[in-house]
Amino acid sequence: MLLNLKFVVGLVATAALASASEDAGISVELFRRSDSPRYSQLDVERTYKHLEGINLKYLKAFANFLKNTGKEHPLKLKSHNKRWTASIDLVDIKSELEWGGELRFGTPEQSVYFDFDTGSADTIANPDAYVPSKSNTAEDTHSKFSAGYGDGTNAHGHVYTDVFRAGSIHAKKVAIGHSKSTFIPNSEHPNQGIAGLSHPSIQAFDSKYKPFFTELRDQKAVHQGVFQFTLKAGNGSTLELGRIDESKFNGKLTWVNYNPALGFYLMTAKVNGNKILAIIDSGTTLIIGPTGQVRSLLQKLPNVSMFTKDNTLYGRFPCNQPPKVTFNFGGKDFTLGKDQVSYGKSGNDCVLSVVGQDNLPLHAWVVGDSFFQMASIVFDQDNNRVGFAPQA
Repeated sequence: MLLNLKFVVGLVATAALASASEDAGISVELFRRSDSPRYSQLDVERTYKHLEGINLKYLKAFANFLKNTGKEHPLKLKSHNKRWTASIDLVDIKSELEWGGELRFGTPEQSVYFDFDTGSADTIANPDAYVPSKSNTAEDTHSKFSAGYGDGTNAHGHVYTDVFRAGSIHAKKVAIGHSKSTFIPNSEHPNQGIAGLSHPSIQAFDSKYKPFFTELRDQKAVHQGVFQFTLKAGNGSTLELGRIDESKFNGKLTWVNYNPALGFYLMTAKVNGNKILAIIDSGTTLIIGPTGQVRSLLQKLPNVSMFTKDNTLYGRFPCNQPPKVTFNFGGKDFTLGKDQVSYGKSGNDCVLSVVGQDNLPLHAWVVGDSFFQMASIVFDQDNNRVGFAPQA
């Protein structure tokens, strides 16, 4: 649930079972409309709304961390007031702003499209998307939740456990939040829920009910405790659960360790040679950094001018002269391509997909989908590491 722009939905062709192996899961070919927002005028007000929503999302995660651990999260700014395998087919919900995939809960099965978010930890569905009373295996835990997301909205309701299925994966008593109100609007169809993929210390649910992938791993319902995002600017975006699909990337994965106790996929990195802390967050559209650090970056980029709107620092450049923005993870450079470095237009110029936020409530950069679209990223919960490689 991200920036509420013009409704765009990917056209899904018929589903076909992948032939690579018996447990390869389901593969669906995806199609996308070509009118990407990076080639249309930037709506600054709605972008700001999204950025403020991300700030609220992280503040809520910090509150959850305090509730779950009894400690303040070390990233929080004190001054400031998401034995089988499956291939989840990701639908482009809003022209590269959201990536929806299908999971199934209940008996009989109820299919729900979720937005997969590595920056949050809870799986929550709209009230009409998952209906516990229609499932013979749903169990009301009598535990309440309240969760905040990237557009500033909140979901609240009760936690249920139910049978879970995705491709050839099957698990019992997986937690799903049944929201009392519709927190994802119909304009985001087919998405009707959020599936958090981070670690339990930032979850809104009671600690007895783990994030869905952590539960799959603990039940040994997947071969490996790994999942892999490959988000493409064209067709073929996927989320692999329980395996690494090497056909999705070139060369070898470069691994970087993280501390799962902190909840987020947080690691050291560099951007154009400058050291930063980075959170890898599939539930964020842009790349967001503290204003001072982003200003330092933009000042050194040729042909880039800066402008500020609503406490947000933007960069603007001639569209035929894209600047070079390079992230380094584990000693491996990843340079944003022409499509990834731009996010919308301002007049005849392009707007940089890296922005600075005065209100960012943490000591880190939030590395979102603008980076995801040029790398295949593997999240390895078995070994507490994240792997990066250029997309094939």
